[in-house]
Amino acid sequence: MHTYLQIVLELNIDFVLFQKLFVNTNSMTTISHLAYYCIMLESESEKIRFRVIIFAKKNSRFQFYQRLNICSDTDILVIDINDTLNSNTEVIQLINIYNEKSLSENNNK
Repeated sequence: MHTYLQIVLELNIDFVLFQKLFVNTNSMTTISHLAYYCIMLESESEKIRFRVIIFAKKNSRFQFYQRLNICSDTDILVIDINDTLNSNTEVIQLINIYNEKSLSENNNK
């Protein structure tokens, strides 16, 4: 994942969505990168394994706000994004959804 974050940094990408990545369940942490904030859900239960994380570039023109009030599902992470350089733009909502159900035809698992 460090390699991915370094590549997207070089490509000047502001938000990166990951699914099913390593999260240390004892400390509820994952990898870190100097250029990115790690946005993940918080839980009081140590048994929940989060499957969605968003990394947001620290030196970005965009601000983000985590929307915990929209959904309580731990497989969904929602943030609102504002452009700090253009106040006339609408807020963008970015949603990272993990769907463990198979996408294969005729498969309900």
